Amino acid sequence: MRAKKVARELIFDPEIEKTAKANRKAVRLAEQELVEASTRISSDTSSQFEEESTMAGANPPPPPRRTMGDYCRRTDT
Repeated sequence: MRAKKVARELIFDPEIEKTAKANRKAVRLAEQELVEASTRISSDTSSQFEEESTMAGANPPPPPRRTMGDYCRRTDT
């Protein structure tokens, strides 16, 4: 089977430079917002981590609950 060729009409843009500049600006702003959002998230998680680390010093978490697999695991291998 042969693939069908789809004919599309090309859109003429008389101000291609202006359109390209607007597209570059939109991409730059989107990337800048992404960087700012990731910075906000990292600062939020770092402050949360600091709170958890200060709380962890007072009460260490209990060890994980053991399962039957832990009791019957071979140790001589």
